[in-house]
This record gives sequence, C-alpha cells and structure tokens, in this order.
Amino acid sequence: MEKRKKLDKDETVFIGIDLHKRTWHVTMRTFDIELFSGSIEGVWDKLESLLKRYPENKIIAVYEAGYFGFWLHDKLTDYGVNCKITPPSLIPIEYGNKVKTDRRDSRKLAHFLAKGLLKNIYIPTLQERYHRQVTRRRRQLINDRVRVQNRIKAELQLNGITLPEPTGKWTKIYFTNLSKIKFPDRWMHESFERFLEQYIFLCDQITRQTQLLKELSEKKSYKKRVEILRSIPGVGIIAAMEILLELQDMKRFRRADQLAAYVGLTPSQYSSADKIRMGRITCIGKNSVRAILVQAAWCLIRKDGVMRERYDKIKARAGGKRAIVAIARQLLIRMRRILLDGTLYVPGVIASTG
Repeated sequence: MEKRKKLDKDETVFIGIDLHKRTWHVTMRTFDIELFSGSIEGVWDKLESLLKRYPENKIIAVYEAGYFGFWLHDKLTDYGVNCKITPPSLIPIEYGNKVKTDRRDSRKLAHFLAKGLLKNIYIPTLQERYHRQVTRRRRQLINDRVRVQNRIKAELQLNGITLPEPTGKWTKIYFTNLSKIKFPDRWMHESFERFLEQYIFLCDQITRQTQLLKELSEKKSYKKRVEILRSIPGVGIIAAMEILLELQDMKRFRRADQLAAYVGLTPSQYSSADKIRMGRITCIGKNSVRAILVQAAWCLIRKDGVMRERYDKIKARAGGKRAIVAIARQLLIRMRRILLDGTLYVPGVIASTG
C-alpha cells in the first residue's frame, strides 16, 4: 500500500529494493518519514516511474547482492541515482524479530540505508565482469563434468559393473574401458552411450574454455601480474587468472587483513568476559580462491623452507588442517604484497601485513 507524504525539496530519498524474479518490493523514505512502500512488477520501467517523483540527484538506493548481479545498479546509476549493493551477510540483525516478508525486508533496507548502517560491495567494471565470466564458466563446465562422472559411476554400481577407478582425473585408459562396456539390451546400451558422449563434449568445452582463459592472460592488463603470481611455487596460469579475476585490483584492499576477511580466511572469534576463543575461518566470500590458495599452499611448503617451518609449528599446536589454512592465508597476504610492489616471489620472506 502506498503512503504519500509531502517532501522537502532538499531532503534525500532513501530506497530499499527487495528483488524477486517477478515482483520487487520498494520502500522509499526520508530520514524520518516513509513515503512509499509497495510491490511493483519486476521490470525497470515500473521502478523508473516511481523514481520520477523525486529529483534523481537526491536519491540513494540499495539492494542485496546476489542473483540479480549488477545490471540494476547500472540502470540506476545511469539514471542519476546513487546506488549501493550490500552483502546480505553484513546487514544488521533485528534481535527478537523473527518475521520475514518482502515488505519488511525492503523497509529494513531503506531504514538501515538512511541510518548509514549498510556496507557496500565492490562494483566491478563491465569489462571486469565479462572477463571474470571466462574463469567462472570454466569452473561451471568442470562441475558439470563431475556430475556426469558421478552419474556414470552410479550407473555402473546399479548394474554391478566394477572397473579399476583412478584416484584423480579420469585417464584415457579408464575412459577406453568405459567405452568397451556393452549392455545386452539395445535401449540400455544407447542410453549409457549418451553419458559417454556428454563426458566427451564437456571435456572438449573445458579445453576450449581453458584456451580462452590463457589467451586472456596474455592481455596487457594481466600479463605482468600473471608472471608475478606464477613465480610462486604451486601457482600456474589458471590459478593466477582465477585470483586476479576474482579479486581484481589489490589496491582496493588498504590492509592485508581486509583482503583475508574478503576471501574468508579470517578466524571467527567468540569472546565473553575475560575468555577469548578463536574458531574456524569464517568461509565468507570467495570459495574458489580459498580452494586455489590451499592447493598452492601444499606445494609451497615443499619448496619454501620458512613456510614449511611455520606449517610444522602450527600443525604441532592446532593440527594439519588449520596449519595449511594458516599458510594459505599467509600466501594470500604475500600475493597482495608482491602485486603491489611489482616484484617476484622470493622464498623465505614473510609478507608485511600493511
């Protein structure tokens, strides 16, 4: 239901938008007064008609990061609105309130925006978004191939067929053995072959996408930084590009601990009175980057004596899993430092946290 109230010409209008596929719930308010709260059709034209009621240079809007990406931010910015995108995990919690509706969510966004309580995520440029999709598409294709592999293995199990299975990536010999399987029933056999065809198709797609990623790494904006990251043991072209495309410019992280928190490599903390307990890492943020860092950390401790020594000390105190995560965090901090300085990795040097 709409609430219209008179607005002073110098007042700022704060807009909270709760987005869904078909409908958006919009709340418009000043610092003190709610001007409008209602559902509209989930299209730009309907939102634009609401915005026309107020001077665009007096409007600040916000919506949650996620499924809708950045296109609405671009539309609002082009219109002249100061638009923010806030991470859902950092929206303040209203204690004692267990009612969740679209209307309440949009009102909450508008209220917190007016009070200055919302964080704003980094908005990548259009080119950064397009380039980032190269590595994300490759990851999606790999996940699709894993699903097909699991279906093939389930089909073998269902029919009591056992083959010596490789521990890692499927070898050509293993796939050749799969291709030799003949089911006595034509319908079953041809259905099984669709799985194998799908696997071959996805392998080809991954190869082509990997080549596209390598071509992108040769661009002037990435080439030097890729060379710097590749000087680290365990970091190749693909890993370097994943890190660069997901994190973009390291200068936007003023401190090393900000970068570690962004990637989700900061330990959680539980404090009460004089007791302080450090828990597991927060795991907020970039899952793919964390996985790459952990993989690289295993290689690093075999090549860098200082890192190995640090790993062994932490392992003796807290266990191997926490130790390798600590090395991954140190590696991330070191990556930031060498990228900012434009220097290659030197084994045995501990990175500054500044």
